[in-house]
Amino acid sequence: MDNYKMLHRKLKTNWNVEQNDAELNKERLSRVKIFVLAGPQDRFTEEEFEVLKHFVEQEGGSLLVLLGEGGEQEFNTNVNFFLEQYGIYINSDNVIRPHYYKNFHPKECIVGGGVVCESMWRHLIKQDIEKVDYDFSDEKYKIHFQYPYGATLNVSEPANVLLTTGPVVYPFNRPLAGYYRHPEGGKILALGSGYMWHDKYLQADKTNDAILEYSLQLLATGEINYTHLDFNDVELNDNKHFTDLAFLANQPKACLVDSIGTSMPTDFKDMFDMTLWSLSNRLLKDVIETYEKLNVKYEPLRIIKPQFEIPLPPLQLATFPPIFSEPPAPPLELYDLDETFSPARSQLAHMTGQCLQALQAKEPARRALNARELENYVKECARITAIIREQQDLPAHDILNILARQIVSYKPYAED
Repeated sequence: MDNYKMLHRKLKTNWNVEQNDAELNKERLSRVKIFVLAGPQDRFTEEEFEVLKHFVEQEGGSLLVLLGEGGEQEFNTNVNFFLEQYGIYINSDNVIRPHYYKNFHPKECIVGGGVVCESMWRHLIKQDIEKVDYDFSDEKYKIHFQYPYGATLNVSEPANVLLTTGPVVYPFNRPLAGYYRHPEGGKILALGSGYMWHDKYLQADKTNDAILEYSLQLLATGEINYTHLDFNDVELNDNKHFTDLAFLANQPKACLVDSIGTSMPTDFKDMFDMTLWSLSNRLLKDVIETYEKLNVKYEPLRIIKPQFEIPLPPLQLATFPPIFSEPPAPPLELYDLDETFSPARSQLAHMTGQCLQALQAKEPARRALNARELENYVKECARITAIIREQQDLPAHDILNILARQIVSYKPYAED
């Protein structure tokens, strides 16, 4: 309770807080509404697990499990044996932020955009917390909260994910908080970092305080009920294991040369020379404090646009507008627009009118079409009515034969 003094003062206003150092039993838990396992460092017995199971499933109690980086291996506990029954498992890893942001230590992570539960996000966004505009998401704001010295979780059905590492903190998009609700009313909330609510981070970050109040309201009352829509768009990555990058990133020895005539070491780490050089941010705090001593405002570096010397004459405004080459207009004066775009009936009437005018202009004794004029008239009418194609050159009697066959083919339908 040394690091939870502020949390203890907050809880005392509305709750009776007791510390349990004895073995768990049903009688003791029957008087408890919320039972908190804050970084357990002992192994539980089967009887104690049965008591916790009865507390959640039979009595409808709420269980809050807090752990830290390293998981069970670091805390020497077996709490995952109980949580696995409800789809929750706290991994033996840690969460880091690969670049500096507010906190000096990379394990003091500030997670942005990690609230994936829709109801929880809508509740927190109404509080007086730090909100940052999204530039690449459908959501209007993202919420920043501190997740120091924590581990990731594996969450599967019937449990659901409330918090993730988001797209910035490594490993990306991994669960940080798992929630389970029993049909009888019992609830389990597992969090991979019990340091979230330590005095240092609870006092410095209002978002962690808001998450604490929301978690207590979730466990203590039945007012918050989730639906499947709250967990629809949760993006989670697979849990991947990597080798020790700290050893591989340093300069290795000339292993092949040094191993001639000697036996290979049992531990492969002995093949790496860790004393050549190192890279750390241990002096970053001293550098930032130097700004305050020199009364210089600390702000991130900005990009200065370079000015390149280009060996070209300066640009001048053109006296006359440029003339762009464009294709010439089509020679429409060479086309008879009435003949080209008029319908077939109009073209036939126009063709017949020309023939009648030619007949009237002739002498009365010669007012009859000769064989050539009649053939041209038939061919032109066939072209207009599309009886023949443009390229075809059929004699007039063949065109009349085609027309007669079409008329005969329409005769039975005419009779019907």
